Amino acid sequence: MKLQKAKRVMWGLLGAMALSMVLAGLLESMPLALLSAGLLLAFIRYSFSHWRCPHCGEYLGRVGKGIQLCPYCHERLDK
Repeated sequence: MKLQKAKRVMWGLLGAMALSMVLAGLLESMPLALLSAGLLLAFIRYSFSHWRCPHCGEYLGRVGKGIQLCPYCHERLDK
């Protein structure tokens, strides 16, 4: 469950960043461009601190939908 919450937060940050980037481009707004950069940094920081194996604590990196085991300790990620 911990990884699912982290995934939801990360998707939310990416969605907010994409929206602010589009609006910044359309409105030619520097504050929105800076907000986009801030959201990108928040996404990266959150990813490195929360996207970890619940068993061994290693950073999972880009784990796709089909991956069910930690690439380091080989424990199931859905438990």
